Amino acid sequence: MLRMTKNCLLIAQWYGRYIGDATPALFFLVDSAPLRLKLKPMPPPEKLFIYEIEGRVYPPDDLTGADFLGCWREGDHSYLFFPRPMEAAVKAWVATQESARYSSESVMNYADWEGGQPLMKTSMAGFHLCPVWETPAPAIGEVVIRMEPGLAFGSGFHPTTRTCLTLLRRVYDTEAPRKVLDLGTGTGILALASLALGAQRVVAVEYNELAVRTCARNLKHNQRRAEVDLIQADARDYAHLDAGLTLANIHLDVLLDLLNIPEFLRKDWYIFSGILGTQLEVFCQRLKGTPLKEVETRHENMWFAVLARGQGRSP
Repeated sequence: MLRMTKNCLLIAQWYGRYIGDATPALFFLVDSAPLRLKLKPMPPPEKLFIYEIEGRVYPPDDLTGADFLGCWREGDHSYLFFPRPMEAAVKAWVATQESARYSSESVMNYADWEGGQPLMKTSMAGFHLCPVWETPAPAIGEVVIRMEPGLAFGSGFHPTTRTCLTLLRRVYDTEAPRKVLDLGTGTGILALASLALGAQRVVAVEYNELAVRTCARNLKHNQRRAEVDLIQADARDYAHLDAGLTLANIHLDVLLDLLNIPEFLRKDWYIFSGILGTQLEVFCQRLKGTPLKEVETRHENMWFAVLARGQGRSP
């Protein structure tokens, strides 16, 4: 199996929210200017052609035309995504790079990238999630969220997303946090759901640049761009920000690091997810060593989400 299949694909399908390096990345606050034009809905390709390259690369203009889906960087490897075969062109360009070496090609159905689920309209926890290329058909009282999943995590079908949406609604049935910190926002689905339930401002942090681009498009599709500060950065570098509610659907290692940051433990509400199987015991033991109190734990297909209450009084 390719490294892509063993690492990136598992992260995308399972944890999906954090691609980390040893050194924290520089961040940028995503500008809304490139999204002022009307967005054209973009149905996903049927197949993905993924090229693994040893080295952190930045492909040239002649490779990043209309057929280029993006570049995913994980540690010292890069992965170029295309909707059609591009092996010859990628190999030719990599051969000109002193610090890069071509590794392999991987081909998969887009549905497999999304965990084997076809992209279709679905309803859960009072939300109607609808791909942007389809017409919404919500039931009475359901909140519509338009989604373009791209190559990011958070189409609405993964158990972690569903359990987070259920817990999110429970929080807003109890009180209405005005400020939300969404660490590892992915497609932005939880940020959009928070705004739909009554949040006034969301800071959405995401490390992976492909996910950042997708999130920005989804904010535009839902006309929520002005209410979200979208930042490309390491989630841990923004854990100190004030918020009434913190969302962290992210890799377990990052969740444990967050619990070691004193400023992070001063919010009112927390929803943690991305916890698989036996990892729950590890997470809960660490949680008991903090001021946070577990309120509810939900699970689906061995994936767990934990709602916790803090002692802070953030807005």
